[in-house]
Amino acid sequence: MRRRKAAAAADKTSGGAAGAGAKKKAAAASQDRPEQRTTDAVRLRAAAVATPQRRTSSKRTPVQAFPVAQQVGDHPPKKRSTASSPLTSAGHGASAEGESAVQAAVQIHSQLLGIFASKKNGAWREACEQVELGAAERYKEFLDIFTALFPHASAEHLPAESINGRSYQVARFQGERVEADGCGQDLSLAARLEQFRGASRQGRIRDALCTALAAVASRKEMCWLEAYDDELPARGHFVHALVCPSSSLRLAMVSSALGPRPASLLVTSRVSLGDALANLDSGGPLRHMPPEVWQGGTAIEQLELSLQELGAEDSLGSFGSLPEERALAKSLVPEPKIRELLLAKTEVIVVEAYVALAPRDVAASLGLSEIVQGEFALLLRRAKAEGVAVVLQLGGNNPHLLARKVYMRPDFAQCGLTCGYLRWRSSPGSPWGREQPWNNRVCLGLQLP
Repeated sequence: MRRRKAAAAADKTSGGAAGAGAKKKAAAASQDRPEQRTTDAVRLRAAAVATPQRRTSSKRTPVQAFPVAQQVGDHPPKKRSTASSPLTSAGHGASAEGESAVQAAVQIHSQLLGIFASKKNGAWREACEQVELGAAERYKEFLDIFTALFPHASAEHLPAESINGRSYQVARFQGERVEADGCGQDLSLAARLEQFRGASRQGRIRDALCTALAAVASRKEMCWLEAYDDELPARGHFVHALVCPSSSLRLAMVSSALGPRPASLLVTSRVSLGDALANLDSGGPLRHMPPEVWQGGTAIEQLELSLQELGAEDSLGSFGSLPEERALAKSLVPEPKIRELLLAKTEVIVVEAYVALAPRDVAASLGLSEIVQGEFALLLRRAKAEGVAVVLQLGGNNPHLLARKVYMRPDFAQCGLTCGYLRWRSSPGSPWGREQPWNNRVCLGLQLP
């Protein structure tokens, strides 16, 4: 997880997406309203808002499928030449089509990401809406790109799943370890991704496929186009998982006349609970714990932890993420399992992204939203059966509304998923530690074993 990732979701009928996680130390800057943020690449995070979709009147010039663009995508594309290029001369048939699709994925991502650069401060939400509209307009191109790339990505095909009698296909990409440089120094994320892309055609295709997925998954509530961290070039939020051995990408697809049609994507990682919490936005929910309480990962004997749950009222989040919508601090009961997980450094499943891979209207008309929700429910059930905790971050502009509309659903709650704020105190007689504001982005979804 890195910087300003957010969990964001649309309602059941929208076919929208949800995601989770973020890098530590976003700190005070994350408390600004989205309208006040700059368009710096490392701060392009969309806010989760629960307003009806407002369509814009902007028009786009149609772009043919598989347009030629430069590999990196951070320079203007050159004019097409009649001379043979490295892409067209590299092979014919499926090989040439795959290379063209790689370039098309990079170009579409770059063009959509450029919408943010064209907006001034205060137009954040408008830019996010335009990105969603732009991605929807180019959905046919995305399907062409997916059809060309996926067969050559060497995905691990998993057993088919079904929901309400409807079968769908599942594939997985497990993150790989990219070795350090010749001097034994750890490589930056950008260097690892560059090495991964350059090492094989398969790596290059997987990278482009994740870049395309970031574009089609973007919503006005959450834009996945930017870099995961500070890596350049930006290729979207999902590609980092390809070079992280603890991460995996699970892709659900339905059958169509032209081949598999992507429905949903789950990006998860397995790390210790301490690392998962520390890597959340603003340093995580334990950032204010003093050194004498938490030294080198070892808690004092009397430390207590509890999840301050959100209320289950129908009005939750209707007027913003209000402090009074949390359980009263005096009513909190310590949860020994949280402390046990933290001290034992037991691995948990971190849900980094949970997204639909089709525009809202397409997801609704084809019943893809049911698969999106079913995939998340399946993850929770299997984690419960395995005895592994699940953690995710609820971010955006209104995490309480997000919790009510998405994560507090009965089919998710039946496995024990709860939403709230992790609180701590140094001893049973001490007051609970400082209550952080919602815009520190520390509202969590937590399912204990």
